[in-house]
Amino acid sequence: MTTPPNDSSNNPESELPWLQKPTTITPSSPPQKQNPQEEDLSLAAALSTITPSSFLTVHQTPCARTGLLTGIGLGSAVGILRSILGLPIPRAANWAVGTGALTAILQYEYCQAKRRQEKAKVARVVEVYGQKQAEMRAKEEEDRRRKAEEERRLLEEQKRKSWWKVW
Repeated sequence: MTTPPNDSSNNPESELPWLQKPTTITPSSPPQKQNPQEEDLSLAAALSTITPSSFLTVHQTPCARTGLLTGIGLGSAVGILRSILGLPIPRAANWAVGTGALTAILQYEYCQAKRRQEKAKVARVVEVYGQKQAEMRAKEEEDRRRKAEEERRLLEEQKRKSWWKVW
């Protein structure tokens, strides 16, 4: 008894979805991206990546802590100063929040720029170090080759000389 072709009980591809054959593209389907590395850069796509657990770990992202602390500090200072200078509390609070948010963003971006510069410097140091190591290995190899050539030349010279002299 033969099994029908659509029976998936003996088909290993049914258990492993990545082994299944790709579906064909029909004219009604959206066009495929030429480069799989390209990502959708829309606001909706960016917002879909945020999960509730992201808010619990925001302090662990690089530069976020510095940015937030600077924003909180400067925002509070501006809000208090505006309140002391006679602005109503709600308007002073608006100034505090706006200044804090702007300061946090600017500090975060400044920190990220410094990190990119440092990463570029480290990459350059690694590159230069690799070149220096290659130069040192080449120089050592050249010295070894030169020394072996000198020893070989001295041995040939000694063989040519007679081991005894009459006068």
